[in-house]
Amino acid sequence: HKFSGPHPSGNVGVQIHHIAPVNKGEVVWTLKLQDLITIGTFLMTGKTDFTRRFVLAGSELTEGGYFEAIAGVQVSDLLKDKLVQDNVRVISGDVLTGDDAGKDGFLGFYHNMVSVIQQGDYYEFFGWAAPRFKKHSVSKAYFSWLMPNRKFKSDTNVHGGVRPFVMTGQYEKVFPFDIYPVQLLKSVLVEDIDLMEQLGIYEVAEEDFALCEYVCTSKIDSQAIIRDGIDLMIKELS
Repeated sequence: HKFSGPHPSGNVGVQIHHIAPVNKGEVVWTLKLQDLITIGTFLMTGKTDFTRRFVLAGSELTEGGYFEAIAGVQVSDLLKDKLVQDNVRVISGDVLTGDDAGKDGFLGFYHNMVSVIQQGDYYEFFGWAAPRFKKHSVSKAYFSWLMPNRKFKSDTNVHGGVRPFVMTGQYEKVFPFDIYPVQLLKSVLVEDIDLMEQLGIYEVAEEDFALCEYVCTSKIDSQAIIRDGIDLMIKELS
């Protein structure tokens, strides 16, 4: 099977869903390319080498690119003399699904990049009501949509607080599953296990909802909800 296209086509959850959807009681194993190399090296040489190739990226870096290090490397070793400023968020992983590592944290086991962006600890006058040209908007609330090829500088500001969780049709535009994402999230919130199973809880992981979280007008923490749902199913089935 071959997959192409923009994110999240590379997510294993998306690929499994379109090849052989997971049902109750089934087990699926996945393996990353660099882990396959580690296993192959061990079988051929008898030595274990946890050296990995990672990416250092983000708007608040003077220099980015690829680097090699041992898995779990401390991020401060990678960022020395490379920060544009001190008020930054250091993320283990990508900006959509990564974890806040802090400047003295470590790279997560499942992560292959370190992202550095500006902290969004500020308020904007008029907020969304201003005709902004330098901020990305999926819903075309800003005039920046008139410049589709423009590159944007992102930060951690979510531009608002949590609002009522309403159906807007936004999730379905970025969610490449034959699943109703909003209904699944709400079934998790009420802990309706039977409904969660019917709506496809076994087929998804947190990262599959990252874009839903990004486009969400209600600012719903979709990935955390799905994680809670998966943990609940593990508890109920164990």
